[in-house]
Amino acid sequence: MKTQDTENEKKALDLNFFQVALMYVGTVMGAGFASGREIWQFFGVFGKSAYTGVLLIGILFIIMGMMASYNARALGTSDMGKVIVPGGNSRLISFVGYFMAIMLFTVLITMTAAGGALFHQTFGLHRAAGGLLIAALVIVTVLGEFERVSQVFRFIMPILSALVILISVLVSILHLEPTEISQDVQPSPMAPTWFLAALLYISYNILALVPIVATASVNAKSGRDAVGGSALGGAFLGLLALLLLTALQQDMPYSQAMDMPMLGYAGRLGSGIAAVYALILFCAIYSSATSNFYGFTTKLKDGPKKKQYVIIAAVLGFSLGLAGFKNVVAFMFPLEGFLGFVIIAMLMVNFVQIWKREHEEKDSI
Repeated sequence: MKTQDTENEKKALDLNFFQVALMYVGTVMGAGFASGREIWQFFGVFGKSAYTGVLLIGILFIIMGMMASYNARALGTSDMGKVIVPGGNSRLISFVGYFMAIMLFTVLITMTAAGGALFHQTFGLHRAAGGLLIAALVIVTVLGEFERVSQVFRFIMPILSALVILISVLVSILHLEPTEISQDVQPSPMAPTWFLAALLYISYNILALVPIVATASVNAKSGRDAVGGSALGGAFLGLLALLLLTALQQDMPYSQAMDMPMLGYAGRLGSGIAAVYALILFCAIYSSATSNFYGFTTKLKDGPKKKQYVIIAAVLGFSLGLAGFKNVVAFMFPLEGFLGFVIIAMLMVNFVQIWKREHEEKDSI
């Protein structure tokens, strides 16, 4: 049941399954992930139970990614509303599409806040400096449309992933001496149990992954590359989360106290390593901000004023991001997670309906 959107949207990118996976990973592995802040806040604070939570989200990343990919490929569109909403109700599709766009816009708020936290923790600069730089880079990249966004992931994500793995393993095997920091280890009041925290984590991430996974899937060489790439990306995210969790629990009060705990651990390994990891985090912030903001801009009407709207929206996101990265992760992310439960339910129902329809059509041939 493919629509005419397929020919209109599909560019000469022909992404293979590995490239689809990289785009999936890059969408999720932003500053919150690579800095360790998300993994700590949603998993690390729960001690041994955290490992069960990480296993759960690894499985859900695979399932959700494959569903979004299958829906987009079967329908021949990356339109967020169509990929998510079952039944084809045009008003609901439009509403969900714009709701998702608003949620994606909030990710830019988070990423500019993260850029500010990175520059403040690393260089002692005002938080506005890092946030403003991220906003400027995002504007330049997004105005180049999806092809430029996809190039960001192709070049950045392999290096980024390798370095995150390396630093996480080093922190885990070297058994660093605990610091004298005294900090109560407490979960966010909006995610008080490991099970709820895991569900909220996957739920708010679904808001980010649908537009990029759907667009990558439509631009993939084949259905196998699309769905298989999404499965590979989900599995890899689960592995990265496990490695980060192991490192973060080496010194739990320290992880609780830091805005960007993995950057702090990297600094304890050496100043050179800290500089490299700061670069990693900057790339993660940039890639995640770019992918999510691109998803937001797909709902802006094409026309001569679209570029102006993109710039205005990015500046607004930067301004709101001055509230601070740690606060955003603790409160905004769980709130978005609760909203995302409805999106997940609709995505799953839509997948079942599309799968049944596709198989019925095959059987009738």
